[in-house]
Amino acid sequence: MASRNGSASTWVALATGLAAFFSIAAHAQFGGPPPVLYTPAADARDLKSVLVNWPWHMVMLRGLEEHELAVTLEYRGEGTLQINGQPCAITPYKTTAQAGELGTSGYRVGDAYQFAASRTQIECTLPNGKKYSNIEVVSGKYAWDEDRPGAGLVKGEGTAKPMPAKVAERLIRLWASPQGAVKAALAGAGIDLMKVFRNPGGLLEAGKDKIGDTSVTWKGKTPLVTFPIPGVAGAVAVAELDDRFMAKSVTVKHGRDTYEFTYSDYNDYNNPLNRIESQYAGKMVERLNGKVMRDIKTAVTETGSVYVVVPVPPSVSGGPTQPLPMYGSDQKPVQLTSTAATPRLADGKPNLTGSWRSGNKFFIWRYGNRRCAPTQLEGCSEAWNQTLDFEFEAAPRFGPNRPIYKPENWDKVVYLDMWTNKFDPVMTCQPLGIPRQGAPGRLFQTEKDITFLYGFGGDGGGGYSDFRVIPTDGRAVDKNALRQTKYTGHSVGHWDGDTLVIESIGFVPETWLSRGGFFHSEDMKVTERFTRKGDQMLYEVTVDDPQVLVQPWKQNPLMMTLAEGPNAAGGFGDPTLVGAERGNCETYELNDVDNQIHH
Repeated sequence: MASRNGSASTWVALATGLAAFFSIAAHAQFGGPPPVLYTPAADARDLKSVLVNWPWHMVMLRGLEEHELAVTLEYRGEGTLQINGQPCAITPYKTTAQAGELGTSGYRVGDAYQFAASRTQIECTLPNGKKYSNIEVVSGKYAWDEDRPGAGLVKGEGTAKPMPAKVAERLIRLWASPQGAVKAALAGAGIDLMKVFRNPGGLLEAGKDKIGDTSVTWKGKTPLVTFPIPGVAGAVAVAELDDRFMAKSVTVKHGRDTYEFTYSDYNDYNNPLNRIESQYAGKMVERLNGKVMRDIKTAVTETGSVYVVVPVPPSVSGGPTQPLPMYGSDQKPVQLTSTAATPRLADGKPNLTGSWRSGNKFFIWRYGNRRCAPTQLEGCSEAWNQTLDFEFEAAPRFGPNRPIYKPENWDKVVYLDMWTNKFDPVMTCQPLGIPRQGAPGRLFQTEKDITFLYGFGGDGGGGYSDFRVIPTDGRAVDKNALRQTKYTGHSVGHWDGDTLVIESIGFVPETWLSRGGFFHSEDMKVTERFTRKGDQMLYEVTVDDPQVLVQPWKQNPLMMTLAEGPNAAGGFGDPTLVGAERGNCETYELNDVDNQIHH
């Protein structure tokens, strides 16, 4: 990787070099060649052209298909806001000792657009010198105030006060923001916020002034886009775009209230070590019925789909904390549909022996040499954009299914993800471990045990686990063995009907659950379930780690298909891997990692 001076990592280089191939191969497998990208005519005035130009100019269209994938945002700002009718000076922004961190300020925002959620942490000083602090939160139909981030998610830790009267105001602020407004406009045109494939160039019909509930009119050469605010009945927004198709103002009318947001000074405000050319407003002024309520200047952003979760605490929802959605709205849960006979051993248990291909249609790699957006810097290249898009396109970042960490771990996840180049075990050639390694490619089963063989690393290279031999006679884990942790843990299996259940504990704590900074503790337990039906097998994984997680995390189930033919066995289910040997992976001069982009 270019950011790792003096390193020689065959696996990482291989993963990066094959990115374009995998994206093209994925299209060949799931719908033909890469799409022909839509380019609005210079004088086009229809709504589709505007709704492509808007996110395209803001560099929110990422990946080979240019789908809109800016799913989260971390923001730091400074300025003033109104508190109970008085101006309150925001605690100034401060950098931290560690280069590349986001720093601190009295105005911190974490937006999670897929879930219609936002958390705003406020610390400011009133004219009388008194300090004011609050955390304003909204998630879907719920709004609440916290005395600490994530209050109420862990019993006895913090207070979450329901604020139902603030739902509309906070959702309006989210969906009128520089990135939120274009998402809301696309949602009004029928591109659901939870879609994984959000390609406006392919999903919208050309030649119309109105699509769904979103429409465009023109004031001279200025487009005015009208759209509803998601989740707020009767709230209608009008966005006025500038000559670069970025929101100059967004005016929202809701009942008797008029909210006006004005934006200027668009630029890339990510920290200097992670400039990925994503555009955001540098100056934001919010007015309510003509009165200035917030006057904010941007200090720093992190736009690369960083970890932001806003689960609703039980004290607000009236029930248990709900897991995050597993699928986007354009996805369906995988199901066993095979009508073929299921082979069985003499004891009647399904025989899982075979070479298996695995892959989910909606979580394939879609990296590729994306064309340059109109506002990207001179010197932009398609290959450079492939590198920039990696942090947007990695499935753990753009997929809605994320583990919910305890609040005290949220910033750690963000920090690890931002410094993937240094801290991801892939970058130091460690085995991926379980569950990150993914499903095995080759299985050998007897009545007393099962052997798993693994092929190439499943998440961007690094080392990998060669094999596992697991007893399936229902025995308990040998507690004495736990004194030596392993990348694959200590595993035992048992049968639950026709499903083989593998339970593993005793893991090396340095591995990650997946890309995205998803770490775990030494107390993690992983449960894998294999259910075969004919020539299909469902692979399910649950991670229990109460030391760091609010609740167990279930990964997206994976469909495995029996591989047949002369090359199946040698290639672990993938004919392209026949004869492949384990790659060499070496790292040194780790302290020279000084850039966050190549991850």
